[in-house]
Amino acid sequence: MKIKKLVLSGLFAAIICVTTLFPHLPVGVNGGYVHIGDTFIYLAASFLSPAYAALAGAIGAGLADLMVAPIYIIPTIIIKSLMALMFSSTDNRILCRQNILATIFAGIICTVGYYIAEVIFAGNFISPLLSTLQGLVQPIASGILYCLIASVIDKRQAS
Repeated sequence: MKIKKLVLSGLFAAIICVTTLFPHLPVGVNGGYVHIGDTFIYLAASFLSPAYAALAGAIGAGLADLMVAPIYIIPTIIIKSLMALMFSSTDNRILCRQNILATIFAGIICTVGYYIAEVIFAGNFISPLLSTLQGLVQPIASGILYCLIASVIDKRQAS
């Protein structure tokens, strides 16, 4: 059972890395970008235990940042792990009330977390505001895509 969890975690980490890298839309001045990789962090957290999902999110998104925006690796590992912890894998359905609400809380963690990171990088509270506003597209798009995919998976499992 532990090997299965490790394999699924590794698979999700790879999917998260690829969907974080491709496609992505650059925003801000520090190498930040908008992507759909968070959708797969949410899915990993819906299938795996919190620890394995946090690990998959941290490794997948961290590897993507290593290739595209290395300055963000440490914030990404922390933020993506916290985002994964918002979801539950204990309901019979993936798209349960807990996980729908989790997309909102994960989006808040993502937005606030990267704002704090950019404040540290920029040394002020004002200049990161623009990229933070642009960065809202990512959690919204990832949450919507997650709900769509989860709904399809739930329908397939019910039939």
